[in-house]
Amino acid sequence: MEQYFGEMEGHRIEYVAMGMEFVDQGKCVSVIGEEEESNSKNQRNYWLQDCVLSLSPTNDLMVIANEQKAVFLVPKWKQSDKGKEEMQYAVGWSGSLNVEEGECVSSVLCIPLASQKRSSTGRPDWTCIVVGFTSGYVRFYTENGVLLLAQLLNEDPVLQLKCRTYEIPRHPGVTEQNEELSILYPAAIVTIDGFSLFQSLRACRNQVARAAASGNENVQPPPLAYKKWGLQDVDTIVDHASIGIMTLCPFDQMKTASNIGGYNAAIKNSPPAMSQYVTVGANPFTGFFFALEGSSQPLLSHVALAVASKLTSALFNAASGWLGWKSKHEEEPAQKQKPKVEPATPLAVRFGLPDSRRHGERICLSPCNTLAAVTDEFGRVILLDVTRGLAVRMWKGYRDAEVGWIQTVEDLQERESEKMDSSPFGNAQGPSRVAQFLVIYAPRRGILEVWSTQQGPRVGAFNVGKYCRLLYPGYKIMGLNNVTSQGWQPQTYQICLVDPVSGSVKTVHVPFHLALSDKKSERAKDMHLVKKLNALLKAKTSDPELECVDEGLLQFCANKLKLLHLYELVSKLNSQSIQKETSPSDNDLAKLLRLEEKDFHRLETLLENYKKENTQTTVQFSDEKDDVLSVKMFLEYLEYEKDVINVKNMEDGEYVALGGIADTVAKWVFKQGFSPLVLNLAQYKTNTDSTEESVEMHNNLFLEEPESDAGLETILGIALMMWNTFIVKRLSSATYLMDKDVGMSDTAMTAFLGCCSELLQTLLEADVTSDEMQAPVLDTEDAWVSVEGPVSIVELALEQKRIHYPLVEHQFVLCTVLYAIMRFSLKSVKPLSLFDSKGKNAFFKDLTSIQLLPSGDMDPNVLSIRQQFLLKVVSAAVQTLCSSQKDKEVSEEELFPFEKGKNWPTLAADLAQYLQISEDLVRRHYVCELYSYGMDHLGEEAFLQVADKEVLASQLLILAGQRLAFFLLHGETKEGMELLTRLPPTLCTWLKAMDPKELQNVEVPIATTAKLVNKVIEHLPENHGQYSLALNLIEAVEAIPS
Repeated sequence: MEQYFGEMEGHRIEYVAMGMEFVDQGKCVSVIGEEEESNSKNQRNYWLQDCVLSLSPTNDLMVIANEQKAVFLVPKWKQSDKGKEEMQYAVGWSGSLNVEEGECVSSVLCIPLASQKRSSTGRPDWTCIVVGFTSGYVRFYTENGVLLLAQLLNEDPVLQLKCRTYEIPRHPGVTEQNEELSILYPAAIVTIDGFSLFQSLRACRNQVARAAASGNENVQPPPLAYKKWGLQDVDTIVDHASIGIMTLCPFDQMKTASNIGGYNAAIKNSPPAMSQYVTVGANPFTGFFFALEGSSQPLLSHVALAVASKLTSALFNAASGWLGWKSKHEEEPAQKQKPKVEPATPLAVRFGLPDSRRHGERICLSPCNTLAAVTDEFGRVILLDVTRGLAVRMWKGYRDAEVGWIQTVEDLQERESEKMDSSPFGNAQGPSRVAQFLVIYAPRRGILEVWSTQQGPRVGAFNVGKYCRLLYPGYKIMGLNNVTSQGWQPQTYQICLVDPVSGSVKTVHVPFHLALSDKKSERAKDMHLVKKLNALLKAKTSDPELECVDEGLLQFCANKLKLLHLYELVSKLNSQSIQKETSPSDNDLAKLLRLEEKDFHRLETLLENYKKENTQTTVQFSDEKDDVLSVKMFLEYLEYEKDVINVKNMEDGEYVALGGIADTVAKWVFKQGFSPLVLNLAQYKTNTDSTEESVEMHNNLFLEEPESDAGLETILGIALMMWNTFIVKRLSSATYLMDKDVGMSDTAMTAFLGCCSELLQTLLEADVTSDEMQAPVLDTEDAWVSVEGPVSIVELALEQKRIHYPLVEHQFVLCTVLYAIMRFSLKSVKPLSLFDSKGKNAFFKDLTSIQLLPSGDMDPNVLSIRQQFLLKVVSAAVQTLCSSQKDKEVSEEELFPFEKGKNWPTLAADLAQYLQISEDLVRRHYVCELYSYGMDHLGEEAFLQVADKEVLASQLLILAGQRLAFFLLHGETKEGMELLTRLPPTLCTWLKAMDPKELQNVEVPIATTAKLVNKVIEHLPENHGQYSLALNLIEAVEAIPS
């Protein structure tokens, strides 16, 4: 027995592994259908996933089956390679189980049966193997593979076998559940009464033993009592859970009666008892069935029994059961008579969880029968409240998951007795509490997790491999009742994990304190560990492996012991009575300070005046009444390591060592809330006489570009650390949130994105400049050479790897896009739609790594989206510029101080180059927008940056026509109407086709429009199709009085 301890989230979970070894494993694998060897390691490890597997709750029998063949494994104590006795599984029986042609094993259960002897030690008498087949048969075997009986209860394939054994009710009034074996078919469910099954199995086993001994004894076993329900109104069923008998409260009884029969429905005085079944599948995803007790009489099936011996070979069949068993050397009977199958009683689904897209895979009922865990093909694990029929919790990301439960009972000796007088569990004599934990095995991630239910956190996780199988029987020993179970203490496990790679079976044990709140959990955890430590210390063993102690624990105890010795010495020194000396006179103090008495009095007066003027108390110290330092505080602020006693900082528990002063100053500056501008001002104060010039010179962000070599390397490293530590996760969340177009307009988010853009730009500039610099050398003062402590931030920055420039540039483009969306409140823009799949995958990766970036021609649809986005940014920037000039109350710098000097149209042109969009197209749009808003003076400046001025001139001609059309057609002035009659017909028709509503500003002087038309004529060639139109337009404009 090996013990492993796994640490997770500050809690300790005992992880017990029982060594498992498949003796003659090659034979075992070939028996279960894995005859063809594969060169792939994964295929060799996946063999267990294709098998039907069951392990007895008492760990005395394991069955592995595949198609027609099966292996029965029994535990045996053997000597391992290390010479240690350990439990190993050996093959007890192997062979084929199929009787009908073409049938395969679909489900297996190992059910231990209780002994009827009064002196039983709690171990089962024997274990029965129940096997379901695709032919519909259910057959029962002994541990040696002897067939006891068989039943054909339905002609459809058996989907699932589940068992429920007797449990003592925890509370008075809780309905006592009967034992049963439930068999699921595609459209029916059969429940066999546990007492009837127990008696029949005992009788069959005794009959087989007697027949094998004498060969002439035939005793018909008692019939099986079962119920068969036909499940209706469900498309597909793949798994089920039998909740047991339940009784509704009066309110639920009236609610159910109203839903079924209307508000005039009559109800009985006492709520009826019902058997509840929950199925998972499709339409509905989860179905709830309720069968009234007494509504259907149990069916009696005469047991078909087969006895084989050296003398006789008997075949028994009955009206509703069939068994065929014969020696392999015997001839097949001439004609087999198929047994009669009783019809099912219809049972309609009462309600369910309707989800047409969700298909359930497994359902696992909790030990308390109130919760169930359901897995689906979407990779979800859903926690159901089976009493209310509600989904109360969901876990995502668990595709192909297997689930199980662990029920932990509180140890009364570990119960916290303090401050619990008002609690019903306030004394150690009260009932033990019970906690439920959900175990989830995610094979695709190779992790086993333990969760506290219903809404508790994850309390443990283990890396276990990707090829395991999680086994949760959900039952114990069959054949007990409220009388015989009182003295029993069965040694059963709750859940186990079978690992085919390591060949081991592992169980999980969870301490009860993990289900408690934080305060109680800490105390309970300590008491649990202390109790366990006491048990280990008191245990006397000769095993050297169990006597070894962790080296880290020994070192920790040794260090604490030395500190305690030091505390004793200090306490002795403090306990010695030291006579207080009288305060020295002024003359003595003057001599001590080597001052004349006159100078001393002058100094004393200055100190008193200073004390009076500075009366504000900045730091207060609590007065120690007894001046005794406690052991707890002594150990908290001192630590012994490597023969050195380190003193911890009294405030935040960090060592006062190398780098401590700079770290303390940095924290103080941060707490004071100094802006980066003030810090830059202080840095360059000696270089600049004027404060205003200093502010103007250093108005950018926290990262200035110094002239020294070390400064550039430091900036590069610090910026990279800031990106990895604080920014990348938040930026990723913001990106995916904005991609859903939720319409965010938060100022803080805008500022954050602006800072991200500036940080990446700083990285790019520093990387380019640092190529020409040499590696810096840091000098350390001699006083700090021998002092140990954390590495300074400068050293950490210099140790950072060089960035991958194209990747940072790619990330910078995304940040600028996000910043523009938030800055100008652009609607219906999804930032990730501007990039292809390669571009999306490269985002938020390590900036020092090399990623596959977009290259070559881009999809035309993506290019169209990019062009529309850039034009939107330019239009929004011009609109903001126009608004800021009209409203002088709040400047743009006050709203967004980090973007002073940022030219958005120029930035949009730069982005166009990276996004494979024509830069000239963006610049032409910028010029047209300026003229549309009536800012012709800025438009003339931007006109010079356009390359294709002919196209721009034709665009501006339309804009000038819109202005003239508004003046002539919409102004309704007398001069305008007279001029309109004198215009050429071609020009008049063209002006009427113009829409002045497209202009953002129509109140533009006519003289300004004349300048615009002259510029258009200047850049239009004479052979241009619109050149004559422009000449007519200039004549019309000049004819209008200014």
